[in-house]
Amino acid sequence: MTGKVILLAIPLILIEFALAVVAVVDWTRRRTYRILPRWGWLAVIVVLGIVGPTLYLTLGRGEERAESDGRDSH
Repeated sequence: MTGKVILLAIPLILIEFALAVVAVVDWTRRRTYRILPRWGWLAVIVVLGIVGPTLYLTLGRGEERAESDGRDSH
């Protein structure tokens, strides 16, 4: 019975870890945030497990505009 539980838990742990990595990488690259300040979102991502990164990715990311370097993209 314990072996089955471990086998079921491994994919969930990997998904949680991957979501946290994606959220933290996005957090480091983004300059604008919604609802909470920058460090508040980091705390949410790290402390709330699978819920934290999901909240950040759906609610916390501010809109970013692509910066133009003056060159035409064509």
